[in-house]
Amino acid sequence: MRQSIESTADLLAALDRGESLPARWYTDPSITERELESIFRHSWNYVGPLAELAKTGDYITGHAGNVPVVVVRNDKGLAGFVNVCRHRRHLVMKGRGNATVMQCPYHAWTYDLAGRLRRAPRAASESGFALADFPLLPIRAEALGPFVFVNLDRTAPTAQSCYGPVLDIIAKSGVDLATIELHTRNDWKARANWKAMLENYLECYHCAVAHPGFSAAIDVRPDVYTLASHGWFSSQAGRVKPSALEGRSKADLYDVRGEVAESQYHFLWPNLTININPGFPNLSVDVWRPDGPNATRGFSEQFFAPGVDEGFAQSLIAFNKQVAQEDDDLTDSVQRGLVGGLPDRGRFLTNSERLVIDFQRMVVRALGGASPV
Repeated sequence: MRQSIESTADLLAALDRGESLPARWYTDPSITERELESIFRHSWNYVGPLAELAKTGDYITGHAGNVPVVVVRNDKGLAGFVNVCRHRRHLVMKGRGNATVMQCPYHAWTYDLAGRLRRAPRAASESGFALADFPLLPIRAEALGPFVFVNLDRTAPTAQSCYGPVLDIIAKSGVDLATIELHTRNDWKARANWKAMLENYLECYHCAVAHPGFSAAIDVRPDVYTLASHGWFSSQAGRVKPSALEGRSKADLYDVRGEVAESQYHFLWPNLTININPGFPNLSVDVWRPDGPNATRGFSEQFFAPGVDEGFAQSLIAFNKQVAQEDDDLTDSVQRGLVGGLPDRGRFLTNSERLVIDFQRMVVRALGGASPV
């Protein structure tokens, strides 16, 4: 890295002035590799809902950056492992489900739910081979409310200490995290750098221009749409518009009437977003993973309170998909602009886009070897 031009101190000073990160931070493969190592291997990565790990043997697979992981419930609670066989490094578990053992489908090396290698065919005839020497590599797994996270860093602060207060903020919305149920889950891919996509998420400056339906439902005026930084996470909130409640909106909206009157949009470092929309109690999450410098892949999960009307569920899901497509069109265009490298830096509005600047500061600090917060 060109330290004389892009030292941590110089980058942070530029962000304080409202200047963005250089274009190459969104297009250079070496930056992405550093992010995977310095950010994702030292942060909490969301893998799925705790409700899917209720019984002994239940498991969920996922990723911590580009590292495959699996979380399983055993007789001692939640246990996390690198989901890679110690033999030829084939993935051991796939998807989600319930199992009595974890068996690699390549050569049938078999691990118990505590990650211990219990069987390796033909190993008895191998001189000096001991099953006890080759367990699955353990990682940290923690639940925060209804969410399950993993972390490869044994020294990182707990998920509770990083994100705990977000649970109280969500509770004030009218969503009961103890009762919400997973409705749908889908994987997706996009053609923009993961940071560009999250930076778009972290500001609603563009909402009135690019999201006509969203702006018809939510009051996005800067004096009422709030932004708040909380260290490891940040929050945005907006009230539902009276015109939407009264059915006077010119846009085609889902039914915004219900227990939830305030929208909430939370970003949990480094790549989880939690979304709550007005109406019947609902919550969705999105995970954003680097897929090289110029693409992102992830998954989305939609939750509802018990008893949701399927018509409402489908109309809200369609609303969210429309907003997501509008955002993808924006960030695809941003990525095309970044690839050209000119101009090298953009200029933020330090009030309306302050959460974006906070996020970029966290990235710079992490890649500089310091704590993001």
